[in-house]
Amino acid sequence: MISKDEDLLAMFWQFTLLSLLAVGGLNSVIPDIQRYVVEDSGWLSARQFGEVYALSQATPGPNVMVVTMLGALVAGWSGALVVTIALFLPGTVMTSVMIHLNTRNPDTVFAAAMRRGLAPVTIGLTMSTAWVMLSTLSADWRGVVMAFVTALVVLRTRMNPLWLMGAGAIIGMLDIL
Repeated sequence: MISKDEDLLAMFWQFTLLSLLAVGGLNSVIPDIQRYVVEDSGWLSARQFGEVYALSQATPGPNVMVVTMLGALVAGWSGALVVTIALFLPGTVMTSVMIHLNTRNPDTVFAAAMRRGLAPVTIGLTMSTAWVMLSTLSADWRGVVMAFVTALVVLRTRMNPLWLMGAGAIIGMLDIL
């Protein structure tokens, strides 16, 4: 747990930068958040990060709760507040400006380039998130098989992923696999 003001300020600037890179939503910068919290700062292990991410995705509310939960774990209430503000403020301002510009001039070359260019960036960043989250699994083959089976079910059926998350939680609690 950190407590120095310098560390909170460093967290604020790191999450502010990540906010500006979060094209397509928070999930696009999860690998960078994981790198900062786990590898660079050593505040959590990769497994702890994966557990916080899974818990935040299972709870009701927006998927950005993972950042608030990480901030709280690392620096208490002040950390939760700092990273949440850092994540929301720059992105909200930037998005508001871009929406305003696009609404006033939707047919400009810049607006068309933004719409065409951001789609592949978003897809790539989201795929990197999937890769990082897959790497938080234990080296046990059963976890890897379960992840791939879950991905196949999600991609091939219209089953609600919450059922799969619930099944995974039960399997984990009962230590079936």
